[in-house]
Amino acid sequence: MTLNRAAGDDGGRRKGPGQVWYAVAALPLLCGFAAMGMVVLTQVSKLDDGLEQIVVPGARELSLEPGQHTVFLEYRSVVDGRVYAVDQVPGLAVHVEAADGAPVAVSAPRASTTYTLGGRQGAAINVFRIEQAGAYRISADYDGQEGPQTVIAVGQGFMGQLFATVLLALGAAFSGMILTAAAVIGIYLARRRARRA
Repeated sequence: MTLNRAAGDDGGRRKGPGQVWYAVAALPLLCGFAAMGMVVLTQVSKLDDGLEQIVVPGARELSLEPGQHTVFLEYRSVVDGRVYAVDQVPGLAVHVEAADGAPVAVSAPRASTTYTLGGRQGAAINVFRIEQAGAYRISADYDGQEGPQTVIAVGQGFMGQLFATVLLALGAAFSGMILTAAAVIGIYLARRRARRA
């Protein structure tokens, strides 16, 4: 019976997956990080579009939708190619008026939120809620006092979009890591079983 075995016959033992499969297992990890990069590149620019900038002291009329809006102080900002940088804005007051001149209540935000987008850094300083869509005049000044020129930005749902972008990017990376880890463990167990056979 022994003489009838082929030269390459291993007696029915399984060799298991080769070490090259470990390299293949790394593909989900690479794809996950690539997906994270794509999310960051494509979504961050959309976040910028959701913030309307106003150089203050000054005012601007914005077309707003119903709901809560957040006013951010951009202590590092760029508008029309000009760089603005401030550390303190003592006495800066934000005012919101409807098209008919009726004032809209402005209050402090309930939570401290900040962001960094490219060359822009901002922090929430006020929130206001409107019930009807339309044109609103947003202004800010130092109530007759002298103060530095800076930039405020108005956005609706900005922080939710920012958190969603971060979670989506991290989810892509962690998914790749989990798939790669599962594949590596599976390959290791298959090779160990083959060695014990």
